[in-house]
Amino acid sequence: MTHLQDFYKNRKTLFTAAISVVKIKINIISNIRLAVALIFLAFLYFGFSNYTLFYALPGILLVFILLVRWHAALFDKKVHLENLEQIQLDELQAINGDYSNNNSGSEFINTHHPYTHDLDIFGEGSLFQYLNRSSTRGGKNLLAERLSFRPATTEEIKARQDAIKELVTKYEFRQEIQALSMQIDEEADTQRQLQRWLDQPSFIYGRLLYKFILNIFPPLTLALVVTSFFVGGLTIFAVLAAGIQWIILGFHLRQVNEFHQYISRKKNILEKYARILFFIRKENYSSPLMQRLGGQAHEADLKVRKLASLLSAFDARLNSMTNLVVNSLLLYDLQCVYRLEKWKAENASQLTGWINTIHESEVLCGFGTYGFNHPHFAFPEINQDRQLSAKAMGHPLLEEKERVANDIHLDPGQSIMIITGANMAGKSTFLRSLGVNVVLALSGAPVCAKEFYCPFIDVRSGMRTADSLKEHQSYFYAELDRLKSIMDELRDGKHLLILLDEILKGTNSTDKQTGSVALVKQLVEHPCLVLIATHDLALGDLENVYSGRVLNYSFEANIENEQLSFDYKLKRGLAQKMNATFLMRKMGIIGSGIKE
Repeated sequence: MTHLQDFYKNRKTLFTAAISVVKIKINIISNIRLAVALIFLAFLYFGFSNYTLFYALPGILLVFILLVRWHAALFDKKVHLENLEQIQLDELQAINGDYSNNNSGSEFINTHHPYTHDLDIFGEGSLFQYLNRSSTRGGKNLLAERLSFRPATTEEIKARQDAIKELVTKYEFRQEIQALSMQIDEEADTQRQLQRWLDQPSFIYGRLLYKFILNIFPPLTLALVVTSFFVGGLTIFAVLAAGIQWIILGFHLRQVNEFHQYISRKKNILEKYARILFFIRKENYSSPLMQRLGGQAHEADLKVRKLASLLSAFDARLNSMTNLVVNSLLLYDLQCVYRLEKWKAENASQLTGWINTIHESEVLCGFGTYGFNHPHFAFPEINQDRQLSAKAMGHPLLEEKERVANDIHLDPGQSIMIITGANMAGKSTFLRSLGVNVVLALSGAPVCAKEFYCPFIDVRSGMRTADSLKEHQSYFYAELDRLKSIMDELRDGKHLLILLDEILKGTNSTDKQTGSVALVKQLVEHPCLVLIATHDLALGDLENVYSGRVLNYSFEANIENEQLSFDYKLKRGLAQKMNATFLMRKMGIIGSGIKE
């Protein structure tokens, strides 16, 4: 932990110093730019009495333009360095247990998902918030997808593992990608608008008539306008040529406006995409997945930057005076549409893939940062044998000094664990620890354990079932509905890891016990691994009925000298101590004469 803190503190100091240097340069350039502007105005003013001064104006103007561009580049560098500085501050907070600066992913909360709500995958203090280093909407969506669904094959998991292992060591690359993505200011429908633009059929490019018009009319109009100053009688023809251009444009004005609506003001976003793609393609990789992403980004930055440049030129039509002049002389709108449609015809099939490359890199870099911050976490071994085994497993979101690690083993031979114990003894946390680590393992990420053998399996849970007024569904019926969906999947032959916490809470104790026993007897017949946390000690009798298949484990409470404590260690056998009556008496809810 101290090593990590020193690492991020040293980098923070480095970027703070670099920001100070850039700020000084910005101030110097600003002052020089102001001085050049004043010199330009002075030469312009005195030039009316000394015409030779006018010859210097183009050179002074060029210097001013170069200074403006230099200033903009320095400002962009300052923003980038400030983002890098902020990353170090955020990581320092995160390793100290405060990761609230990260996006929480609350928009992905789904109380009816098979496990994400139960395992706190999304929302404040969630696994998503702990892992997320993505700033683009697509990156966050992809991370949410990774945490919500297992991949189709074990090969995909292995490919992600290799990529994440490599990225753990590439801290500068990871932080550059993150800092660049922090500058992307996407709107909610940016991706949708770009896709709709890509899907639109061309109405200018590819038609010989328009190619002829765009190549002939603008030069002809310009020639008439220029020569009309020197040759009398040509003015009417120049005006007529300009009018014809507006007539041609008028036939397509609706299409041009619709075309522009989808891609208007996307220049800055696309320029940031291009910069990220540049970093992705210029890096050297050893893992196959990162090599593939680097290959997909090959020359993509140049093509996306070209698109950004074309969009910037097209956005000039938003200035009404510029629009009037350039459309009168150059058929400007149609010229821009032609060039954009040409770009689209050549690159449309690849643009979505290039953007997805950015999102994939963001997510993998986020997992890489997580692995870097937890060098003692293990990369799991994925198996097809329904074997789930872990040594020193804990919950990754708990601070190391508070985390209590436990071992676990399940396989087709011993597939059901009945976990009993007192309130607050650690049963639910243990179930969530296992569930979260399996989700991480299936995402390709390291897990909070010394060793972890994870089956290629789907996770299902029943721990925090919610009622629904909208669907007129009670809590108890919602729980039954969740159990039914689990049994339906098992009957279809699906392999499941099932985590159940105090099932059938909505009925009386006798009915609950009967139903719980019947459920376990059903689960024994199917290819699943099951953990059931319960206060009902009667479920422990099932170990005798299904010897070796159903095993009893417990978390015990310790009551000594009227003090309650827990060690949160998983033990073999049934729990021997409960604490509800003790706590009620301790808090004065019931009289001291009542004993457990």
